[in-house]
Amino acid sequence: MISEDKKYIGLKIKLQRKRLKLTQFELAEKVGIHEKQLSRIEAGLHYPSLENFIKILRILKISLSDFEEQREINPLKDDICKLLDESDNRELKIYRDVIKSIKQNL
Repeated sequence: MISEDKKYIGLKIKLQRKRLKLTQFELAEKVGIHEKQLSRIEAGLHYPSLENFIKILRILKISLSDFEEQREINPLKDDICKLLDESDNRELKIYRDVIKSIKQNL
């Protein structure tokens, strides 16, 4: 369970950082940590210290309640969300159309 928590925290941080169009280097610099340390946090290999966790939340405008929500661990859903978050608008429109088409034929 602990490694699942690390992965969940890291993924939340990574996705929000990307939404805000920050690089790992930029976020790490703002937090005051090394880029490699942030990389390990995002990969779910390490927890941030409490002080750094609070800094990250403030910088990324993430609320603690975002971590309190009940979550169902679903690797397939996580993979799809990651794919969507890394896509541009053109790709998103294609995915939407394909999904609509598939759902209509199920």
